[in-house]
Amino acid sequence: MNTPTYLLEKASGLDVVALLPAHIGFTPQDSIVVGAVHPPRGRLGVVVRLDRLRADRDVLRELAAGRADWLRQSGARASFLVRYAPPGAEAVEEDEAFWVWADVLGERLPVIGCWDVMGEAHQELDPAARRRIGPVFGPQDLQSTRAAATLALAGLAPKARREDLARIELAPEAARKAARAAQLRARDQTLALGPEQLRGWRLAGLEVWARWQRRLLQRPGAAVPPSQLGRLAALLADQVARDAVMASAFVGAGEAPKRIVCGGDASALFDPWASRGVDQDLADASLDLLTQVASHLTPRRRGAVYALGATWHWWCGNGPAAEEWARAAMDCHDCPQLAALVLAVLEREIFPAALQRLAA
Repeated sequence: MNTPTYLLEKASGLDVVALLPAHIGFTPQDSIVVGAVHPPRGRLGVVVRLDRLRADRDVLRELAAGRADWLRQSGARASFLVRYAPPGAEAVEEDEAFWVWADVLGERLPVIGCWDVMGEAHQELDPAARRRIGPVFGPQDLQSTRAAATLALAGLAPKARREDLARIELAPEAARKAARAAQLRARDQTLALGPEQLRGWRLAGLEVWARWQRRLLQRPGAAVPPSQLGRLAALLADQVARDAVMASAFVGAGEAPKRIVCGGDASALFDPWASRGVDQDLADASLDLLTQVASHLTPRRRGAVYALGATWHWWCGNGPAAEEWARAAMDCHDCPQLAALVLAVLEREIFPAALQRLAA
């Protein structure tokens, strides 16, 4: 859901193939990927990735029918289907499981694009005739598309593997020491504070967060000074402040983060069935900021950072990234219960209703 819609208004099928890994967050392997195409001009909406299921034909048909019906309910009027084959996979003409998907999907939604991806080779398919059509495209063809160029400029290049979604490299040692010192100073300041003073400390930290959030919206990848990252790490250790930070990425949040810091109720904003959901641009900037904060922490002290990131990924519909971030949080000493909650809803394939409205 996080890609500019104009990319697809007049794009070729190869543009869509270039775009899908960025929607998913990583380059799939041994997967079936279905994209929902919405009116009025073929906007790519919800993208569903499924690990290949080795099962009999009836089970596959039932699974495919359920996913296709879900896409129709989201407002899709057509679909896009891609097979991501594992190394050494059988030729697509002999892949009966894939053609079950193509047949079931075609019964419910017009399939306006069907592709096979085997390693670095990309080729269009004719689902009616079950055969390959057109030339074989390589990595350079994919990278030269308008979609790939725009994603690269926006810093949205996908990870090579799913496991890389939650991988955060440590910052240089000197910078980590500076951030740690700033974090300790910020925590020490709160020890003797009364309720009013603590509220002021949270508000000041929230303003630091908002300032860098706006900066990263304008300049993705801008480097935050270690002293500021240490201050934010201390802020995220506070439950109330963490709720306010989480609210800062929601659609139309406005003054809600400040109200939360001052004791306001956040239940309506965080209600997945009533809220308008997460602003994708704000979420991207916030994830950038979280990643920088985490790079100055030891891997065992990143629980709050990973839990927030997992929550935003879940709200945005990126299940694989949400799962990787939540599992990374569970490996930390300071893991909030939020990460366990995200894993629980992912296991049950529950996503916010706001995604349905965004896709419609």
